[in-house]
Amino acid sequence: MRKLRHLLEYLFFLKIGFFARIFPLKAAIFLGKSIGTFGFYCVPIRKDVTLANLKMGFPEKSKSEIKQIARRIYRNLGLIAIEHLRFPRMTPQDLLDLVDFENEIALKNALRRGKGVIITGGHFGNWEIMGCSISAAGNPTSFVVAEIHNRYLDRMINEHRKQMGVKIISKGMAIRGVLQDLKDNRCVALLMDQDAGQQGAFVNFFGKPASTPKGPAKYAIKTGAAIMLSLSFRQPNGRWLVVFEEIKTDDCTENTEENIIKITQRVTTRLEERIREYPDHWFWMHRRWKTQPQNKVTVSFR
Repeated sequence: MRKLRHLLEYLFFLKIGFFARIFPLKAAIFLGKSIGTFGFYCVPIRKDVTLANLKMGFPEKSKSEIKQIARRIYRNLGLIAIEHLRFPRMTPQDLLDLVDFENEIALKNALRRGKGVIITGGHFGNWEIMGCSISAAGNPTSFVVAEIHNRYLDRMINEHRKQMGVKIISKGMAIRGVLQDLKDNRCVALLMDQDAGQQGAFVNFFGKPASTPKGPAKYAIKTGAAIMLSLSFRQPNGRWLVVFEEIKTDDCTENTEENIIKITQRVTTRLEERIREYPDHWFWMHRRWKTQPQNKVTVSFR
């Protein structure tokens, strides 16, 4: 039964993808917004989680304002789906024609050091376009990805990534693959805005402890690789602005828990600031604060 459901989901996405690819960009954008709006009202997957998270993050906003942000979040997700389904007809240059870079010199300077770059951030804007555009621009790029339960969709999405020149590192083989790719002076994308359980670093995120993956900080300390916060911002004309910002790590060279938390907090703090500016760009459907520290104590570094 599960295999059948996964196959039907895959066939549904193929059908939507067909229309996404034959429509001109403006029509595809309209289709994506319509899918998102339909999802918000008729298929409200994790809508309760989204609204609760938004209320927690923005207690000063009214119920009406929270609902407006949530509706825009669903529309953005609809657009992301359509944009990704257009990938099969796109070349790397086609993708670059839709993207502008801000502070790309920070990425280039980090790569010149020869120790690789850890691209991090979160499920913000269109994170697939963000990562794939870095690769399309000629920067050797690897994604660390977890396998999607639906193997048909998993294969399709990874093929789209590879089409843009991205190398895939399975999360199960991440340590060896990440270390080798950083040694080869590649960009390695590791998102760090999902709950990491009791093994994560508990940092302050929207005023509440959030278990956060330690990987980016650990790899940076071990290899000397730069950590680059990279986020994408949707523009009114349908284009994307990909912004680079290096996170300070040169005062955290020793492999200590304190330094891991300090770096993780710096990335998380900057991500929160961006989310506060563009709340509809983040994936509020995550159960981001699911795991809380057992001793109810967290350490915050700015």
